[in-house]
Amino acid sequence: MKPRVQKGGKPGQKSFYLNIPADIVRSLNISEEDEFTLSVDKNGDEITLCYRRIKKNNNFQKKDDFNTV
Repeated sequence: MKPRVQKGGKPGQKSFYLNIPADIVRSLNISEEDEFTLSVDKNGDEITLCYRRIKKNNNFQKKDDFNTV
């Protein structure tokens, strides 16, 4: 698979975006609301990009919420 890389970003900054193929998006049920972290591992000439989806906990409560009387 050849990645499709787009150039973008704000003036004076260079940003490149790596698109996820639609088949992968559908099979992993990825939505626009999902957030990912990216780690990069380089071993010689080989580069591995690892995207991890950040799990969102909708039942999250602040510490202060537990201290109310």
